[in-house]
Amino acid sequence: MCGQPVLSAVFATVVCLRQRSMTAFRGQTPGAELVRVSSTTAPDAVLLTDSDGQSLDWLCSHEVSPNTIRSYRSQWRNFVTWATARGIPALPAEPDHVATYLAGRFELLGHRPATLRVAAAAIAYVHNSCGLENPCGHPDVKRTLRGATRVAGKAQKQAKGLTAEALDAIAATACRPRLGKNGRRESAQAAAQRGSVDIALVRLMRDAMLRVSECAALTWSDIETVPDGSGRLLIRRSKTDPDGEGAVLFVSAQTMAALASIRDGAPAGLRVFELSPNQISLRIKKAALAAGLGDGFSGHSPRVGMAQDLARIGVELPSLMTAGRWRSPTMPAHYTRNETADRGAVAQFYNHLRAHRESPRTT
Repeated sequence: MCGQPVLSAVFATVVCLRQRSMTAFRGQTPGAELVRVSSTTAPDAVLLTDSDGQSLDWLCSHEVSPNTIRSYRSQWRNFVTWATARGIPALPAEPDHVATYLAGRFELLGHRPATLRVAAAAIAYVHNSCGLENPCGHPDVKRTLRGATRVAGKAQKQAKGLTAEALDAIAATACRPRLGKNGRRESAQAAAQRGSVDIALVRLMRDAMLRVSECAALTWSDIETVPDGSGRLLIRRSKTDPDGEGAVLFVSAQTMAALASIRDGAPAGLRVFELSPNQISLRIKKAALAAGLGDGFSGHSPRVGMAQDLARIGVELPSLMTAGRWRSPTMPAHYTRNETADRGAVAQFYNHLRAHRESPRTT
């Protein structure tokens, strides 16, 4: 059986298989780093061979995305720290302990329900990987998560949408010199280079409704120009496409021109923006501030803004889901609720009433 995990600078990779006993191997599987091999192994445990480990390692490393694994690893460490401080086991964890942990993070630390759900998913992932009963499936844990969502309310803070109007404001100001961290103003050349990247970044993220992780992973080989000057963008893998089926997306001619202006002969295999997800979010935030758009913008803003623009011109939810590669209608409906309010049942009633009153009467 997997022993009690402990925080350590080095995590041994483990995959636990629940048969008559657990078996473990050391490798480099990112997800399995969440669990550390105990120094006391059950007497009937069988250590897998290096060959077995490498085979399992390769398959397990593709089970979930690297970004998800990084998130799970961080959340699992937080839970282990909490459990260790209280002298209770983290693996296997008791449902009431998990519920207490989640409630504390919500009430004392102010963590959002979405963060709590990721924490619960991480705890569930580790238990499932070890063939142990998932404590997060217990009614007490589910009630805790539902309660947090209810108390927090549905109107949680949302990234401001970077609409077409906001894009115009950024395009008009992005290349102006700014003050750096050292208090010095950029040179005109440095500002032009940075601003050109900002414009291309925002344009592409809007056109393709990209998530920051998708944008960060793009290489020049993923972008193709077609005869009319527009482009096609290949998304090889995404949050909602863990199997890597891919998606081909439209890119406007204006965006293709903006991309061409920053490529400067870069090879096909080089990443387009060479920025991390956090750096992308920061670039967009700074560009919005410099354009006088205020706070509240992030790496999610171009995606939200394009969804709002599409809804405003009458694009219906199914088409919106396809464009943004959403599997559920919940989030796009949430992002566009203001834009679609005038198409609701009550709005239709008043539109019908107004049309009836304005229609010429026959005598």
